[in-house]
Amino acid sequence: MDYVEIEKLKWRSRRSMLELDLYFERFILGGSFSKLTEQELIDYQYLLTLDDGDLLLLFQEKEVLANVEMQKLVIKIVNANF
Repeated sequence: MDYVEIEKLKWRSRRSMLELDLYFERFILGGSFSKLTEQELIDYQYLLTLDDGDLLLLFQEKEVLANVEMQKLVIKIVNANF
């Protein structure tokens, strides 16, 4: 992904729920976002298409994604907040 696409992902990470904003903000500003591989960026892009309620359940570890690689990304986002 090029610089513009990555910046768009960061912008799309802004959500309507404060809790989600906090997860994404800490993940991005803490430096974890910049370490993502190309595939992880694609997975991240997919995560951003999910509804806020579904994302919150994933981040609170009340739900789990069937795709193992995407679930690993969710765990990275959650762990960046501690």
